[in-house]
Amino acid sequence: MKTSLLTASLILWVSFLVAQQKEVTYVEKDFTASTVQKLEASTSGGSIKVEGGNNSKATVAVILSPNGNSRTKGGDLQTLFEKEYDLELEVKNGVLVAKAKRKNNRGNNPLSVSLRISVPKKIASDINTAGGSITLNNLEGNQNFQTAGGSLTLSQLAGNIKGQTAGGSIRLADSQGDIGVTTAGGSIRLDNIRGTISANTSGGSITAKDVSGTLTASTSGGSISLDACEGNIQAGTSGGSINASVTKVTKSLQLSTSGGSVRIAVPKGAYDVDLHGSRVDLAGGDFNGTKTKKSIQGKLNGGGSSITASSSSGSVALSWL
Repeated sequence: MKTSLLTASLILWVSFLVAQQKEVTYVEKDFTASTVQKLEASTSGGSIKVEGGNNSKATVAVILSPNGNSRTKGGDLQTLFEKEYDLELEVKNGVLVAKAKRKNNRGNNPLSVSLRISVPKKIASDINTAGGSITLNNLEGNQNFQTAGGSLTLSQLAGNIKGQTAGGSIRLADSQGDIGVTTAGGSIRLDNIRGTISANTSGGSITAKDVSGTLTASTSGGSISLDACEGNIQAGTSGGSINASVTKVTKSLQLSTSGGSVRIAVPKGAYDVDLHGSRVDLAGGDFNGTKTKKSIQGKLNGGGSSITASSSSGSVALSWL
């Protein structure tokens, strides 16, 4: 009997906790996809997820959940939302507008208001959240997005892509175009990217795999790893090492660090080289130029694409793949 009562009490307690934390769909609204050419989405305190597709409908769902230590129950979330927030949800002149904004910014925000959006694949977007992550998938067009406190997860994007976060990591995969991503406090990972790419972080590492085109990467506080990349590449860090495996240098490869070593591997061929570090090592070949323990400048195997690498306090090594 005691066991049964204990079990029942435990179930009730777990159910209570789940009820306290459960997400609630405040509204889900459909629009005719053919009327939508652009998306404008923003929320004062939650995540935004946008999925492109070929459906006849565009859909927006507004999801409510307690914020932080709030113990607001599911039924009260809707009442609190209506009291604290203004919601704009409509299509105007081809623009799908989905905006949840606090009526005033006094006091702590008791709610997390997230947006789950499905739209036509070919669409432009302007997305902003003050306190959550942004996820974009399967979109073609100009995408502009920013968050003040969350991560960016991006995949299957094509077009002019500009994104930034003030406090999270960035993951970009299977995308192409003119791409610029920036974070003030997290790492950046690029996988299978084509085009002109700029990736900048003030506080994390940068990892790029299978990136082709023009890549500019910089970090103030982490390492840089380039794997199976090709093209015109410039990468620098103020506080870490650089490891670069580059399958083709189309014009130039420029690498620099103030606080670590530089390791470069390229296909055997002809290059103009300019290497500087506490110690410098060069792959075997026909070299014509000047060589010291800390510096190598000249033409390797007759000269060609430019490879420049420097480290203020570490070694630099160039080898063949």
